[in-house]
Amino acid sequence: MQLVAFDTETTGLDVQKEHIIQLSLVKVETADWSVVDQRDWYILPEGDFTIPAEAEAVHHISKPFLLEHGVSLRSVYDDLVAFTDGCDFLSYNGNGYDAPILHYNLQRLGLDFRFEGRTWYDALLLERIHTAGMVDENGEKVHNNLTSAYTRYYGHPFEGAHNSLDDVMATIEVFKAQVAAHGWEWAQRDEFGFICFDRWLTKKGGYYYLTQGGHKGESIESMMRIDRSYLEWIVDKCKWTDDQTRQIILAVLSPKPMPQNTPITPKTPIPPKTPSRGKKRSKGTITDADLSLF
Repeated sequence: MQLVAFDTETTGLDVQKEHIIQLSLVKVETADWSVVDQRDWYILPEGDFTIPAEAEAVHHISKPFLLEHGVSLRSVYDDLVAFTDGCDFLSYNGNGYDAPILHYNLQRLGLDFRFEGRTWYDALLLERIHTAGMVDENGEKVHNNLTSAYTRYYGHPFEGAHNSLDDVMATIEVFKAQVAAHGWEWAQRDEFGFICFDRWLTKKGGYYYLTQGGHKGESIESMMRIDRSYLEWIVDKCKWTDDQTRQIILAVLSPKPMPQNTPITPKTPIPPKTPSRGKKRSKGTITDADLSLF
């Protein structure tokens, strides 16, 4: 099986507004983890853009550098599609950040990309599962940023953090170690089969669950009895809700009527209520885990 591991460097953290300024992809053969091919592009955004000083301090990519060396995302689009054709994906927090920001950057250019129908392995999610309950020598909860995860498996940090190509190579090594420790079956997760670009939903066991807000962790079906108006707000009034999310929620809010004389079969059981966790997460808000990826 071949996987495309990928990572981005960007102008900021808002996936719907910020620009990708470096996009790196490495194709690997999982039978022996050999590198098949790779792409590494510095991306010059179309139109006016700025790189905040705090972002440049992290990835060291400046606007003058992009003006001299960058290429447009539009110009590499065909290569991007061809390079990833038929492949599943691997990232470190890509499901929560890099895949959505790639989607919105392409969408602004009127370019389509097939995100559905692929498996999106996220080594950060797997590492959080792996380290659940672990504490360090000081009794503190262990860190799950990429550098910490790599160091945990290999005994030393990797070089080049915050260059997306180096981050991709480190992600491959971490994922390889995770699979070696737990097996491929452990790495298969429902969440890896669906990407919701506005971060509202995830999919587990055939059900869609809210991933943010005051009802984080609740399924859409459960929300129908808990607070239907909250789902209606997401669909009708939330400014950053994506059309994909609207369609999924509307299918539950407004199910198609059954034809007359159709036998009534038992409904699918509503999944048990999952205790809500955390505070409301508003548009553009990044969790502490997101901010400490390295």
